[in-house]
Amino acid sequence: MTAAPGKVAETHAVEESDIRRSAAILALRGRDGALARNLLAKEGIGAIVLASGADLVEVLRRHVGCVLLTEESLTDEGIDAIRDALAGQPAWSDVPFIVLANGSVSQRSARAKARMDALRNAVLLSRPLHTEELMRAVRSALAARTRQNEARQRMEELELREAQLRQSEARFHAIVDSVDQMIWSTLPDGYHDFYNQRWYDYTGVPPGSTDGEAWNGMFHPEDQERAFARWRHSLQTGELYEIEYRLRHQSGEYRWVLGRAQPVCNEAGEIIRWYGTCTDIHDEVMARTARVDDLTEQRDAAWNLTVDLLAVATEDGTLTDVNESWTRLLGWPVKTLVGGTLIPYAHPDDLEEMLRTFGSIFETPLVEPYEFRLRHADGSYRWFAWTASAQRGKVYAFGRDVNERRAKEAALAEAEAALRQSQKLDMIGQLTGGVAHDFNNLLMAIQSSLDLIKRRMPDLDGDVVRYFDNALQATDRGARLTQRMLAFARKQDLRADAVDVTALLPDLRDLLQRSLGPEIEIVIDVPANAPHALVDRNQLEMAILNLAVNGRDAMEGSGRITLSVEPLSVRSGGELKPGDYVRIAVTDTGAGMDAGTLSQAMEPFFTTKGVGKGTGLGLSMVHGLAMQSGGTFLIDSTPGAGTTATLVLPVAEPSAETPAPIAAKPREPARTAKGRKTILAVDDDFLVSMGTVGMLEDLGHEVIEAHSGAEALDRLAERPDIDVLITDQAMPKMTGIELARQARISRPDLPIILATGYADMPEGGADFITAKLDKPFSDAALTAVLSEVI
Repeated sequence: MTAAPGKVAETHAVEESDIRRSAAILALRGRDGALARNLLAKEGIGAIVLASGADLVEVLRRHVGCVLLTEESLTDEGIDAIRDALAGQPAWSDVPFIVLANGSVSQRSARAKARMDALRNAVLLSRPLHTEELMRAVRSALAARTRQNEARQRMEELELREAQLRQSEARFHAIVDSVDQMIWSTLPDGYHDFYNQRWYDYTGVPPGSTDGEAWNGMFHPEDQERAFARWRHSLQTGELYEIEYRLRHQSGEYRWVLGRAQPVCNEAGEIIRWYGTCTDIHDEVMARTARVDDLTEQRDAAWNLTVDLLAVATEDGTLTDVNESWTRLLGWPVKTLVGGTLIPYAHPDDLEEMLRTFGSIFETPLVEPYEFRLRHADGSYRWFAWTASAQRGKVYAFGRDVNERRAKEAALAEAEAALRQSQKLDMIGQLTGGVAHDFNNLLMAIQSSLDLIKRRMPDLDGDVVRYFDNALQATDRGARLTQRMLAFARKQDLRADAVDVTALLPDLRDLLQRSLGPEIEIVIDVPANAPHALVDRNQLEMAILNLAVNGRDAMEGSGRITLSVEPLSVRSGGELKPGDYVRIAVTDTGAGMDAGTLSQAMEPFFTTKGVGKGTGLGLSMVHGLAMQSGGTFLIDSTPGAGTTATLVLPVAEPSAETPAPIAAKPREPARTAKGRKTILAVDDDFLVSMGTVGMLEDLGHEVIEAHSGAEALDRLAERPDIDVLITDQAMPKMTGIELARQARISRPDLPIILATGYADMPEGGADFITAKLDKPFSDAALTAVLSEVI
């Protein structure tokens, strides 16, 4: 690795990688060079001993690690060559020098100082020199040189990358500018920052003028929002972008192009850039459009000449095309129908089956004609027989007008039904009158017996009187039922009188509120001077209460009942004789009735209520009362818009005021008993609830009343000390089983007794009910079931 003094050629044999890690030694006197080399070798540092300044210039050009030289080796003759060699170094190179100096700075001549300055990166060590000081200086110089070489390597790598990048970019531009497609690219957020030359040649816009979102302005105005919305969707989801739209050509016309773009992601799956193309497909679109127009013209001719209804719909029922027969047969313009569904036009009674039938067409084509009604523009309905099939995600339907045939069939059926109905009503009227007569006898016996018992026990306490009154009210309820039956049969004995309805309705407010419950808002709208009605007052009160209760049930326990009165004059013939009448209307905000239900509403024994909740004679009774009184009864109802029941009664002279009812006696405190429990009793029937509460209190328990499932849950939340829950089954909004299920959530161990008139346990009840108590029940039965569960 080293060269002896005078052997200059030996330095050429050193490898480049070695010389850059070695120290060059220039000491022209004695054995200083050899000594320095040996000293460095002991420390593992490579060294090259130079014979002359010319050798130094050579190693400088070969980027030696550092130079160790004696001051006297710097001569005037060689310093210029060294200065030139240093000046020719690359930008990254600055060879460090370690000069073994003679004497102090003050002893050095100006020429000697100039020679030192020519070295640029030099450290002076004064002799005599300590070995450790020299080694530190050499290591520091070599370390600095190593960092320079590393910097050189990085610079070379950067230069290589820049060259490769320039070469790659040149190839990219050469490729993208040579293809027919317009090529563009955007940032991850969709900002357009690159277009190839084909884009500018095609559109004729200046470079850079469509950067950012300005590109959207190049689209046809009718396509801008659609294309931009699709682009935003791709940006948000990462889905491929593909759409046909019209792009403004350099000629000024708009031409159809196919736009496509796809994202490029990094290793983390994040989008780092979008690359897209625009391909001119104008000629293809024009040819395609021409073919479609020709086929459409032929289809439209056949489509609109047929006398039947033709329709095309999507899988969700949206009409995409209908023929002109819809206008000829039903009066609806084509543009009104397209984009909608058949639901608004189908008869409400046919809607459910129609949806079910057409919903299965994708599985089973409708081959056998299916008939349902469609609404005409004039509000009437017409029958059509339909066949249909599904292809490629669309339904193709064919409807033939069968209204005339159906009308003939309906007329015949109506005549037959009217005959049967007349016979049925006559038969039911005879049966009802007989049953009501016998039932009244039984009720009379019960009521008279209760009166006799009460007279023979004059010193009854308040509770006993209340229980007697409860029994009497039950017999009264039975009497009202027979009155309804007789009203239907039109065999009741009416005591017509002049009734001041403007005073009657406000007087009924308290009774109505107690009967309907606190969740029903009652609004009474009566004029100051309405004429009096000629009617049986008691029967009118029953009729109004009956109508209000029906309204409450239709609202499922929550809503508004409005009672209104207004005079009515009839001047021409019809169902009512000419004259003056009083119209009493009861309006609810309930669900209303469809046409089918409304047509049956006044038929005897027809009811939409559950078992045990209605006889089906209520509206029949009201109708019978109105007809016997010389008036009429009307019902107007629309699904979702509530119901208005109207009694029309003839006018009469005002009658005397009705005396105020006698106030009931206050209830006395309940008795206490050993084993007293806190029991929650739930029943929506106030009379039944009163009897149950009285029996429980008589057994010595504390009783909390509730008249709905929701109220019961509130009481359970307020009173954690409740020991037993006794509940009715058939209640509005929440049955007893549903209440038990909710109660089990917060009180899983609470004993729950279901008091019901049904013979069997309701489905699912066994999972929540502790015991079942059959109605009617005695106090002994109640005591027995309580002993089982407590």
